[in-house]
Amino acid sequence: MRLVDSRRLTGPNLYSREPGAIAEVAWDAAWLEAGGDPDHAIATWRRQFARMGVPLYYAAAVVAARRYHGGAALFISGAWDELLPATEINEWAVASAAAVIAGGAELPLEPTFTAIQVALEAARRPRLEALVRAARAKDIPLLIDDTRLTLGSGADLIELGADEILPAPEDVPWAALARMPIALVTGTNGKTTTTRLVARIARLAGRHPGNTSSDGVAVDEQFIERGDWSGPDAARLVLRHPGVDLAVLEVARGGILRRGLAVESVDVATITNVSADHLGSYGVDDLATMARVKAVTAQVARTAVLNAEDPELVAIAATLTVPVIYFALDPDHAVITEHVRRGGSAWIVRDAAITHVHGGRERRVIAVTEVPITFGGRAAYNLANALAAAATATALGLPDDAVIAGLRTFTSSPVDNPGRGNLIDVGGVQVLIDFGHNPAAVTGVLALARSLCTGRLFVSLGMPGDRPDDEIVAVARAIAAAEPHQVRILELADYLRGREPEVVPRMLREAMLAAGLDGEAVLATAGEVAAVVEALDIAQPGDVVLVLVHLDDDVYRVLAERVQAR
Repeated sequence: MRLVDSRRLTGPNLYSREPGAIAEVAWDAAWLEAGGDPDHAIATWRRQFARMGVPLYYAAAVVAARRYHGGAALFISGAWDELLPATEINEWAVASAAAVIAGGAELPLEPTFTAIQVALEAARRPRLEALVRAARAKDIPLLIDDTRLTLGSGADLIELGADEILPAPEDVPWAALARMPIALVTGTNGKTTTTRLVARIARLAGRHPGNTSSDGVAVDEQFIERGDWSGPDAARLVLRHPGVDLAVLEVARGGILRRGLAVESVDVATITNVSADHLGSYGVDDLATMARVKAVTAQVARTAVLNAEDPELVAIAATLTVPVIYFALDPDHAVITEHVRRGGSAWIVRDAAITHVHGGRERRVIAVTEVPITFGGRAAYNLANALAAAATATALGLPDDAVIAGLRTFTSSPVDNPGRGNLIDVGGVQVLIDFGHNPAAVTGVLALARSLCTGRLFVSLGMPGDRPDDEIVAVARAIAAAEPHQVRILELADYLRGREPEVVPRMLREAMLAAGLDGEAVLATAGEVAAVVEALDIAQPGDVVLVLVHLDDDVYRVLAERVQAR
């Protein structure tokens, strides 16, 4: 039993609605081969936590364990101000359990007991728990991190410094505080597009949306931060921004697993889909577990928007206690039919139009051909994203005219939706840029590329080293199945993530050849820009160049120069 990681979960998480400390442990292979029992090891950890944690910490702590391939996650809940000492308690319990499992004696309580007791007394903030309870009762966001504590949101909040004496709940000016409408958007694919589209709808409704994504933080659709901002820090940044009155927050599985959620209560949680991506990280080995991770967002929501065509999400719906709004491309899908029969709400595509079903009545909202990101319906994945966005916006209380206007004006341009299905005409050659990086996403964008192609198809891609072997192979097979004229494979040198150089490109090439591509059609390239330039130098009108970017912004610069030159 070896400690791999110890950290704080600072908000609702996979194990509890409460914050807590989590220790991830790995089993020794030789121990397993010799008959070691992980369940016995976990039980031993629980006993060791009881020795140290119950008298020192508190007996009401949620204690939970999740086994996975090769190890386990061991969780104990705790108050926010006690989380650092809680990690020390958890680490001690793991170490003591490891000593017992190895045949030794359990660790003595002292001097660790006294040291942690001192740390707990120093860390505790009087009145914090009372404020947490009062904020929950009044449905006012309490946002806390290592440097700030705020009550309320947007322009209607107050800040309490990290070292200030906290007020008693009765001394807080609650009437001056407010919570803004909040939507969380998660899923394997489509969450960034859905988030951006909901922000567009909100802005057209006269709101001032703040949204987060893996590309950055935006207020009124203008970036204020660039980079991957899909974790709890990004959520707090938006919710505390004085110019924001509605939040649409992309939530990545990594943020949920590493830190938990930033907020305890939201209006809408939207889960676009669940497919193979990042499996194997943080002990998430299968789709069912990944769906449970994503569903943490729905556990804190008043309404859940779910994809009816995703069986993992349908299974999750059965565990929820809040209303569910389904969306589906197939209007006659069995889940939709039954849901509507029971009086549920759904968003579907009927007779080539986005349609809202509610109260047993169908309402035609907008023709698919009027929604640019769907490419006339050829981009099925973006049609699903449009349904998800319309459902989310409506659940947030945004009006129909804004929903229609948003669907009609939001495009797949680099301005509206950078890196997601951007189509640029370069002298009759269609260059399609997309962030697709897992089998489902790549399959979807390949279908769009093929539908646009009257000539040859060129593809370029690279993949990070932290993807499982089978996922890398699946992407390669999907590309081979599209029968491209040429594929250019590049090394993502900054994303080796534990792999040796050239291992991933070699895996991609070998899988493509095994799937039937000619060896002369599978080429190596120096980078994303080089791949685009090399393809454009030989492409002709009618050809499509699909660039599966990671994303190098210079790709857009090169394309702009080519367009201008022509």
